[in-house]
Amino acid sequence: MTRFFDTYRRFYQTTGTPLEPNRFQQRWRVIIEENKGLFQGARVLDIASHDGRWSFAALKAGAAYVEGVEARAELVRRALANFTHYGIARSQYNFVCQDAVKYLANARLAEFDVVLNLGFFYHTLKHLEILENMARTKAKSFIIDTAVNMSNDAVITIVLEDVNSLLAAIDHLNSDTSTVPSGRISRLALKWMLDYVGYDCAEMDWHRLVNDFVECEEYEKRMRSTFIATRVRADVDRAQPTTSFRMSRWWGLLRRADDRGRVCREGLRAETRVDPG
Repeated sequence: MTRFFDTYRRFYQTTGTPLEPNRFQQRWRVIIEENKGLFQGARVLDIASHDGRWSFAALKAGAAYVEGVEARAELVRRALANFTHYGIARSQYNFVCQDAVKYLANARLAEFDVVLNLGFFYHTLKHLEILENMARTKAKSFIIDTAVNMSNDAVITIVLEDVNSLLAAIDHLNSDTSTVPSGRISRLALKWMLDYVGYDCAEMDWHRLVNDFVECEEYEKRMRSTFIATRVRADVDRAQPTTSFRMSRWWGLLRRADDRGRVCREGLRAETRVDPG
C-alpha cells in the first residue's frame, strides 16, 4: 500500500525534524484516515501547523477550508510553498504566523468544524486556556495528538524545553530566554478539562489500528496517544476569550468530579519535574 506522504514527498524535505516516514504514515492513518468523516466539507483549524502537512492531509480527506496557525515564520513559509507546489487553490487555505495561544484568545475568533491540536499540547502550560478558547470556535470535534503523563491521577508534569528547537515550545513572553516550562498532561486531567469545556473524550486505539510501531515507540508504550473530543454541550460558549489560568475554574470542575464519586479534596495535584535536557 502506498503511504500517503510517499505521494507528497516534499513534506519529507520541509519537516525540519528527523525524517521518520513510517511515523508519518501511521499518524496519518490514525489521525486522518480513521476520522475521514469528520473532514467532509469541514472548516478546519490546525493549531501549531508546522510545515502544513496536517492541514494538507485534512484537505485531501475532504475538508473545504483549512487555517493553519504557526509561530515560527520559516515554517509558515514552508507551508505556503508546499501548498503552492501541490496546486492547492488559494481560497482553500490560510496560514497565520502567530503564537497559537494569542491567536485563540482573539475576541473575533472565527468558527470552525474541526480543530487539530497535533503534537502541540505537551509544549505548553496553558492547557485549560487553550481548550476553553478552542471551544469558542464552536467546533464539533477536536483531534488532539499528544504525549501524556502516565499517571492515573489528574496531574501535569512540568519540564523545561529548549526554545531553539523546532521540536519544542516557543517563548510566549518573548523574553529571550533559552528555555521555557511546558507540561505533559495525564489522561484523566485531559478528560476533566474537556468535560469542563463541553466535550466528550475518546482515545483512539493505536494497538488495534497499527501493526508496525517502528518510529512510533511512544504510541506503542502509550506514552503518546490520539484523542477525539466531541462537542456534547453548547452552554459553555463564552463571549470573551480566556487569557489566563484561573484556579477557581478547576474547583468548579473538581466539585463536579466529586458529585460523580471521585473525591479530590486538594484540587488539581501538580507533579513537578524539572528536566533541563
